[in-house]
Amino acid sequence: MTGLEDKTGEKKAIKSLEQDVADDMVGNYVMAPDPNVEKVSREFQILLSQNKLDAALSVLINSPKTNLRHPMITFQLGYVLSLKNRLDEAQDYLEKTLLVAPEMPGVIEILIPILNKLEKTDRVDHLLKTNILSKPGNSSLIITYADLLYSKQLLEIALTQYKRALCINPNELRAQANIAESLAELQRNDEALIHIDRAISRNPHSQQLRLNKAFTLLLLKKYREGWQAYEARLSQEIDEAPKRLINIPRWRHESLKDKTILVCSEQGVGDEILFSAYVTKLARIAKHVIIETDPRLVPLFSRSFKNLEVHPYSRRVSGTQPIYNYHWLKECKMYPDLFVDLASLPYFLEETHQEPLSTTPHLKGDINVTRVWEGILKEMSGGKPILGLFWRSGLYTGARKHFYPTIHHWGPILTLKDVAFLSLQFDDDGHDILLAKQLFGADILKPEGINLRDDLDQTASLCMALAGVIAPSTTTAHLSGSVGTKTIIMDRTTTWSPMINDNQDAVIPSIRRISPPNVDDWKWNFEKARLVVEGWLKG
Repeated sequence: MTGLEDKTGEKKAIKSLEQDVADDMVGNYVMAPDPNVEKVSREFQILLSQNKLDAALSVLINSPKTNLRHPMITFQLGYVLSLKNRLDEAQDYLEKTLLVAPEMPGVIEILIPILNKLEKTDRVDHLLKTNILSKPGNSSLIITYADLLYSKQLLEIALTQYKRALCINPNELRAQANIAESLAELQRNDEALIHIDRAISRNPHSQQLRLNKAFTLLLLKKYREGWQAYEARLSQEIDEAPKRLINIPRWRHESLKDKTILVCSEQGVGDEILFSAYVTKLARIAKHVIIETDPRLVPLFSRSFKNLEVHPYSRRVSGTQPIYNYHWLKECKMYPDLFVDLASLPYFLEETHQEPLSTTPHLKGDINVTRVWEGILKEMSGGKPILGLFWRSGLYTGARKHFYPTIHHWGPILTLKDVAFLSLQFDDDGHDILLAKQLFGADILKPEGINLRDDLDQTASLCMALAGVIAPSTTTAHLSGSVGTKTIIMDRTTTWSPMINDNQDAVIPSIRRISPPNVDDWKWNFEKARLVVEGWLKG
């Protein structure tokens, strides 16, 4: 979802609504006056405006004049506890407020995001339906309900509700943008582009809308325009945009012939692996390249990019924003003249993806470690070829679980003959391994003595010892493909990642991407994947 209420020109309107709730809570609801409540509330509001959350909370709880049954007090308690991320307690107080004062303004607006974070979707569904019935002209509530439907992947119904909200209020940018998001999910990309352009025409300065458009352009294989629009991810309007404490200029397409350039880390480990494929091309036009990366990737990158400098990042995260410090640059052989963000490389290198970026793997595992694993795996499997399986990301939340096929879907793979299976999961997979045995009679082996989450260098070497890897789009899948292991990435819908030649990945040539004609048709995906694997095994 776009989450435009947080990231577009409407940001100020929504934040000011919340602030109004905090700053003027006594005046927002008409009830019998209570001087004690008014006095406590005023003191609370002053402290809250100064961002003194602990003091504000203390006033509400410890003041002898506080009436903990008064809805204004329970409302304020719920609000400040939500700011402190004490979500269960916040929900409890806001629910108490609704029981006593169901029409109090602002309660639903604060409660629903809390319930969403707690993944209490049934309660959200009930509250939204009840309030929409009583306020059928409230376009904001309808959009929030559509967002809930979208999170459940009820895309056609969500689309209908977004359009309903737009009919009520044609200026609802969230509805316009989220219509585009829904259409993109449904693989109706030309329609999606029309709607995102309409939203941009009404808010031409929104970087979030421009970022949404980037993905649609990439889906339509309009790579030049798409990579240019993808630069919007770096805007400070975007919550996850990196902040760099660095005092050198950013590369702006000037010649790198006599320049040292720093390639800056960004996004997740899987993204770093994917976009690092462009570094070799950059090295051909620059005098010297310094790569900043996740510490877990330093050994692998150092081996793979032998003539380049590789350094671990120094990073902390504030909220959702990563903040990078560059005190370590003084240790470099040459101080950089310029820097570029890693995922900007396809834009600056003017990639159009008409052909594969490379014909050989861009990362190199430790061949000696791979040989050790080959011996271990041969003994474990009785000499059968082994397929590595990965089915669930570490970030397996209610909002993301539809990206990952459960073990129930894996029958076409797990019933393959004369092949063994190895779990590459780095979380507790015991239940799923047992389920695979019960459902399909398949034994899934587990490697021992390896940290699959953190020891990425050894994991890469392990992947090199496998006949192939099958996974959703995850770090493990990108790692496997990057070291040259045949890899299938299972996508629930068409991906924006560049592809050529019958769904071969244009960036990592060892990856074959499989996506169904209809969203979430995992049965189609796995039957197609089985055919591909059978081709691998025949040689």
